[in-house]
Amino acid sequence: YWRWHRLAYYNEYKSYLRNTMKVAVILTVVLAMASASAYRYKWAVYKNSYLSAYTQEPKQFKKLLEAERVCLEKYDCAGVVKEGKKRYTLRKGLILRASPSKEIVYMNPYPRMKTPGYIRYYNMYAGGYVSVPGLKFVYESLLEAQDACLNENSCEAVTSEPLNSNRFTLRRMSHGKLMSSPSDETTWKCNYKYHPGKYLGGYAKNGSAYAYQTLREALAACDKLSNCGGVTWEKVNNRYTTRAGRTPLPSPTGENSWKKN
Repeated sequence: YWRWHRLAYYNEYKSYLRNTMKVAVILTVVLAMASASAYRYKWAVYKNSYLSAYTQEPKQFKKLLEAERVCLEKYDCAGVVKEGKKRYTLRKGLILRASPSKEIVYMNPYPRMKTPGYIRYYNMYAGGYVSVPGLKFVYESLLEAQDACLNENSCEAVTSEPLNSNRFTLRRMSHGKLMSSPSDETTWKCNYKYHPGKYLGGYAKNGSAYAYQTLREALAACDKLSNCGGVTWEKVNNRYTTRAGRTPLPSPTGENSWKKN
């Protein structure tokens, strides 16, 4: 009787251990998947750079991964800036600037705020990839994809693909329309058309301002001006200017333009 009792107890204990191990394995897999989903995008790193303007609280962390996790959740976070050895701050400026103190920028690959020159559409996609020999059409971060799209006149939008490694792809629209996505894709429709070797006539001023150091700054200004027809890069002055003209004209000085749609 006692031998049978001990054997039964032993078998029950082995079964308990097996079930416990199964639960532990399942929990490990779930936690790993949760962690992977939180950091599924690749953060672009820019040394000796910074982003302007802090986000609202919380804005300071001791660990990079914690700062990146919170940044992904915040609507106004464009990236994380490393200040010194163990200080990471959340920033909302989208423009990279040269840092005099050797700061490092970790750019948010999926910023939730409005990006200059684009309009966001949830659960929509643009049909057809941009196909140009030698042109990369797949990117790991949204801002890199948008920059590339702005400099290719056949690109009309950027679409994120959650079921395809969360990549960002350059797209052209079928018949000028976006289509409903069955896979929770998001599309950023470009509101400007690239015209290399062309200029737009006349400045469109916001007060006295019309010249900017970066394309993104100029597009942000043009988005807000009702009389702005686009942006022209002046090669001679190496600056981006908001313009009132809406007809691209051949440039004798090698200018490039982005006409507002």
